[in-house]
Amino acid sequence: MKDVALVLEGGGLRAIYTAGVLDAFLQQSLNFNYVIGVSAGAIYPASYVSRQFGRNLQIQQQYLNDKRYMGLRHWLATGNYVNTDFTYRRMAYELLPFDFDTFLNSHTEFKVGAFNCNTGKTDYFGMADFNDHDKLLDVLIASSSLPFMSKPSVINQHHYLDGGIGEPIPLAQSRKDGYARQVVILTQDQHYQKTAMKMNWLARKAYKRYPAVAHALSERHRVYNQALTELDQAVTSDDAFVIRPALPLNLSRLDRNIDKVTAVYQQGLADGKTVLPALTAWLAAPKEPKPEA
Repeated sequence: MKDVALVLEGGGLRAIYTAGVLDAFLQQSLNFNYVIGVSAGAIYPASYVSRQFGRNLQIQQQYLNDKRYMGLRHWLATGNYVNTDFTYRRMAYELLPFDFDTFLNSHTEFKVGAFNCNTGKTDYFGMADFNDHDKLLDVLIASSSLPFMSKPSVINQHHYLDGGIGEPIPLAQSRKDGYARQVVILTQDQHYQKTAMKMNWLARKAYKRYPAVAHALSERHRVYNQALTELDQAVTSDDAFVIRPALPLNLSRLDRNIDKVTAVYQQGLADGKTVLPALTAWLAAPKEPKPEA
């Protein structure tokens, strides 16, 4: 799809729903030339771009309850609740190898956003950065480094946290890159609205060194809800096609219940198959030019 962007929000393990939808796309050879995501909305589509059907679910089913994956002991020892060396590097290189060659030769521009703790902006990395395999993994780690649960990741001497802090649904960047139409996969239902963080004092204390992080966390609910408003407007003007669960997924960001994780993946896979006829028609329909004011 040369003129349509695929835009993905995060949500931790809730994004296994997105993985299911993307696997439905893979089954029908539905590929996009431009994919952009933040946080888990970047991790799971990496295996979509590398055309590795089922890899995301396989990782969770085999390793979610492995003590090496994540847990309090890792957080106390390293500052990261998720064991990044095991979950990203060993996973990609040894345990369930990531197909770097197919990924890099996919003819897809894959963009990943990470929140710059110093500038308060979301920086985007793309395929030109990912010829270095380690750099891809570093960026994915940075983009999914949850506040309070992870220490900032360092890339090019800049400190980064979760990409969803500043731009939870990266519509603006896809438009900036020239894509007026977007297919958007969300991990929250239609009635969801993000509420304000209740512990702003804790953010200010925890991120005294990075005041931009504390400020962004205090504003995150407004930014997210405004993005939903803009997305609704894009749907109304037929510039966006949204795929999301009909009901809340009842799955937390760091859930360890593999049965729930598998069920959410299967729901995404089923929803992806169900929506394909309507999506295919939307993609094929010519976009009517907007009347001049």
